[in-house]
Amino acid sequence: MNKKTVDRIFSIVLFVVAVLMAIFAIWAVYSCADDISQAKASGQLPESGMLYIIVGYYMGNCAQYFAYALLLTAAGLLLLRKQPESNKSDDIICHVPNLAAIDDNADADADDDADDEDDTDEPGEWYSEKSEPEAKQDEEDDEDEKDEEKE
Repeated sequence: MNKKTVDRIFSIVLFVVAVLMAIFAIWAVYSCADDISQAKASGQLPESGMLYIIVGYYMGNCAQYFAYALLLTAAGLLLLRKQPESNKSDDIICHVPNLAAIDDNADADADDDADDEDDTDEPGEWYSEKSEPEAKQDEEDDEDEKDEEKE
């Protein structure tokens, strides 16, 4: 069997279970209404002022089955409308950020931060740049290492 046939069969199963849940929910509403009327008739539940308890009873015993039926129906519809997936590697799209734009934005942010008088963050706290004597010393050390490797 191909994937489309399996999806159709599975969606039909979801629809059948959704219908069963809806039927059970309707039966639960009828049963809750009967229980509440019996409680009122026997005097266990006062005639007025108990709306919160009655709504809570319905929500606890019926509403969840309506929600299940709705969710199962939605899952079946989504499964039917699902686009077939292709196995081509050309369809894979990878987003690569533009690093030059990020660097430009960082430089612009650094310039904005430097212009603020009350800003306590100095560029040196987050970006370390060597001074000229240190850079020259590092270059000389690199040259010495290269000379040693040649010998």
